[in-house]
Amino acid sequence: MRPPFVFFAYFLFIISIRAQQEEISQEQLTQKVEVFILERKLDSAAFFLNRLKKNSYTTILGKIRNRELVSYVDYDLFLKTVSNRQSIGYLSVSNFINDFVKEPDNFKKINSYYVDIKWYQVGKLRNEVTLEAATAEHKKLEVYIDRFNDSEAEVLRAKTVITTHPIVMYSIKKDLRGKDLCLKSIGIARALKDIELEITILYYLTDFLVLEKKLQEFIDVSERSLVLEEGLSQNTAFYHGTLEHLIDAYIFKGGHKERVKSLLNELYENNNSRIDSYKLYAKFISKLERNAPEKKEILKKFQANNVLELVQEFIKLGKDLNQLDFSKLIGSCAKALVSHGFYKESIGYKDRQIELVKNIYSKDLSETLANYKTELAVKEKEIEITSQKERTRVFLIIACLVGVFLLISLFNLRKIRRQSKELLEKNKLVHKSLKQKELLVKEVHHRVKNNFQIMSSLLELQSRGIEDEKALERANEGKNRVKSMALIHQKLYENKSGVVDFDEYIELLVKELSSLYKSDNKIEIRIASKNMEFDVDTAVPLGLIINELITNSFKYAFSSNKKNSLTICINKEDKDNFKLIIEDNGPGLSNYFDAKKTKNLGLLLVSRLVKQLNGTLKLSSEKGARFEIIFKDIHARKLVD
Repeated sequence: MRPPFVFFAYFLFIISIRAQQEEISQEQLTQKVEVFILERKLDSAAFFLNRLKKNSYTTILGKIRNRELVSYVDYDLFLKTVSNRQSIGYLSVSNFINDFVKEPDNFKKINSYYVDIKWYQVGKLRNEVTLEAATAEHKKLEVYIDRFNDSEAEVLRAKTVITTHPIVMYSIKKDLRGKDLCLKSIGIARALKDIELEITILYYLTDFLVLEKKLQEFIDVSERSLVLEEGLSQNTAFYHGTLEHLIDAYIFKGGHKERVKSLLNELYENNNSRIDSYKLYAKFISKLERNAPEKKEILKKFQANNVLELVQEFIKLGKDLNQLDFSKLIGSCAKALVSHGFYKESIGYKDRQIELVKNIYSKDLSETLANYKTELAVKEKEIEITSQKERTRVFLIIACLVGVFLLISLFNLRKIRRQSKELLEKNKLVHKSLKQKELLVKEVHHRVKNNFQIMSSLLELQSRGIEDEKALERANEGKNRVKSMALIHQKLYENKSGVVDFDEYIELLVKELSSLYKSDNKIEIRIASKNMEFDVDTAVPLGLIINELITNSFKYAFSSNKKNSLTICINKEDKDNFKLIIEDNGPGLSNYFDAKKTKNLGLLLVSRLVKQLNGTLKLSSEKGARFEIIFKDIHARKLVD
């Protein structure tokens, strides 16, 4: 039979295990509530809040979830708590600040807690998101602070606090104007007797001392910061960073082994910074001689027989570091191994560091994309909810208005019916009038076309009695010009839209001229025109131009001892201009040819018609005759006029 004290011990053990499980469970529940609040899943947050034990922090969470009046002090505590959780992306925290932590509406006195929240937001955005996002929030904070009088100590402190963002930007750009800003801000901090502010600015000052390679001044400033820390009841957020900077500086300088040991021990003895001390121990070891007493002390401290075992212990102890800091630890360990003869093992650690760095950047990219998609989804959901509320509100307003308008509508219904009958009669008259006008326009085009055909027939009859070849040629050319204009009006008559389809027009004109200038010469004709339509004022001169240039090619360009080609291309050049190109592979034009001074009636006509279209004519004879015409349609010509 077991003695009673055994049962009692077992009972205590079970109670402690359950208490531990309960504690873990409460912490996990708290984190769930925090995440749901950040994601605006307020119903889920309420569910888990009911399972939490009541304390000051859960009370704050409840207020935030219910959108009750929450103090800036409470917001500050919540935001700093969630910001320190590595599982939470800071972009979601920043969006929460922008949505929930509104700018104070009291402009008589500055709210220092609000300033601290926004300042912390700027710093976290700068370090974890983007410089652009940080700068945008910094500008908003500047606008708020500038509303207050500099003569007040709190306002002066706020303006000095936010200089840290431009200081960091100067540091990134390696611009030493940031150092001058640091020194000015330090002077203000000392005048205000604000030790925490002075420590903050001193921390950023060291970045510029590194740029200037002033090692001893860097050490002096860091030592000054540690002395100031001793006067505070609680260390600042820069304390551990200053310790690391100082240890690094002393190791780089060499000597000062006792001071390095003291600082390392201080970093190691603090549970929050112990994990960061391992890479500095490895750096220190890499600078020590193989038989140095300090090396033996460190080996003994970590129960290692040699540097290889020490490095293995550091890697094991530092496994909870974030990937970037862990890669730095591996790098420091690799250097320590090299300095103590473990070359092969050092290469393995260096390879591991390189692989880890690759993974870090690829993972960071993936996380950034994932966070962006998540934030986008949250924003879309918020917009959807807001939109739904707006639709509901609008529906209620519309329902009320419908009742009012129904009475008015009934009152006006008879009047509207009477007016609609009158309008219907008027519309019928207008429609009838439009039909008559359309028929009249079509009839005009039809008669113009017939008149042109009569003129063409008269010219043809007259040309039969002409024996002079040049006179006969002139008569035929005149007849062709009349036909080209008749063809325009035929297309206008056939097309209801009142414009000429030039794709079809060019093909018909080419067929007409090909049949007129029949010869044994084989000619390859290429037409490039797509969806080109023009009004009558543009179509007539353009049709005449094309007629003259194609006629010119048929008369002078082609021969039986070569492969002949003719290209007609018309397209839209830009918003206001069109381009027409007609080219053949004939002998081309004379180098001294001038279209404006030529005695050739057809080309002189082309020059004048181009001017009529507000266009330009460009000639070339590299591989035959090439005519390039830039012109405007009637709408563009009216704008010019």
